Amino acid sequence: MQKIDLKNTPIPTLFFSYFIPSLFTMLALSTYSTIDGIFVGRKLGSDALAAIGIAWPVFPIIIAFELLLSFGGAALVSFYLGRSKPYRARVVFSSVFYFATLISIVCGALCFYFVEDIALFLGASARLKDYVVEYLSVTFLGMVFITLHPLSDIFVINDKKPLLATISMIVSAISNIILNYFFIFIFEWGVVGSALATIFAHFIGFLMLFQHFLLKKGDLFFIKAFSIKKVFISAKTGIPQSFAELSAALIMFLFNTTLMHISGERGVAIYSILMYCGIVFFTALFAVAQGMQPIASFSYGARLYERTKKILNFSLFVVIIIGISMYMLAYLFGDRLIYLFLKQDQIIDKSFVFDVFTAMRIYYFGYIFLGINMLVAIYLQSLQKTLSSLIATFFYTIGLLVFLLPTLSRFFGQIGIWISYPLSQFGALFIVMGILLYQRRKNIEK
Repeated sequence: MQKIDLKNTPIPTLFFSYFIPSLFTMLALSTYSTIDGIFVGRKLGSDALAAIGIAWPVFPIIIAFELLLSFGGAALVSFYLGRSKPYRARVVFSSVFYFATLISIVCGALCFYFVEDIALFLGASARLKDYVVEYLSVTFLGMVFITLHPLSDIFVINDKKPLLATISMIVSAISNIILNYFFIFIFEWGVVGSALATIFAHFIGFLMLFQHFLLKKGDLFFIKAFSIKKVFISAKTGIPQSFAELSAALIMFLFNTTLMHISGERGVAIYSILMYCGIVFFTALFAVAQGMQPIASFSYGARLYERTKKILNFSLFVVIIIGISMYMLAYLFGDRLIYLFLKQDQIIDKSFVFDVFTAMRIYYFGYIFLGINMLVAIYLQSLQKTLSSLIATFFYTIGLLVFLLPTLSRFFGQIGIWISYPLSQFGALFIVMGILLYQRRKNIEK
């Protein structure tokens, strides 16, 4: 696979050389949860689907830890490669990888021991508790692979091999589909089978990426060095994106508990379907940011400041087009997606389908603004403007939603819950763009 010329390739060509593999990578990654939802919903019904929805906040927490190190470490790696300092890049990569492996194993073991307490804390009702405990037990045992697979993926992308990252994710996603079918429909292992399929699929994808570093096929590979200072610097740079994932866990928790209070298990099941379908939305938008990040970090490190500005402007144009296009598809054809997650008796229940479709049309409107907000926050992070990125991330994640959700749900019930999300993203848009303009007046790109 030929290396990408980050200094001289035209911005649109360079962007799509990263974005297209990242898009396929993220879409493949999104199938993990979506396929889990389809198989569980079709085979086990809405209670099992709601149980996984209750357990879902655990995944953003795991991903938050991974992104704390990988996104910050990757930005630092690209910066050092742009400055022609490959050894420092390898120290960062090796230190982050070793640290992530150790911590994920220890945390996975601790969470497995306290799994019942965690299930109750997340809001599992007596009716859903057994499902939640079974699903989380397997998830915690395989936490190390859930962490290392996407971590390795981000470093491979920043090692100028986005195609390899894409192939790994696609193979892993296909493995997840096949394993889900066998574990749930053939072996009838229930939610345990769904969790096992996810773990084994991540393991397969991780092995494909691990050999890239082990066999020294790029600028990044393992060396006998560990710097806790580099780990902390990476973590500092990765705080905004990590905070975004932690916020996602908090948001899911708030939505689940609010819906359980207002609508019971039915409301949580509706939200679970929204999240399963919405993963495709989020991953497409995140792929734009992920396609921009290596280019922005490298250009900034290489002091190519005009290219740094151009990549943001071009990425903003792309993310707006994608956001509007995907919302229109969901608005017009979203009902067809809903049926994928329902058993036959639920398909007959037209009121349930109508409630899901109504929620979808309202809630997903916020993703148009989310794409812009997230892109700008990650751009600031790529330029190592950690505080500005963190402030932007705070406001587009929980800063406004934490007030709008309880207020609107109190006055408008379930409809108010769905409205709170697009309103929070729209309000955050003004704050995020204000932060970007403020930083540009300070000439951050010079």
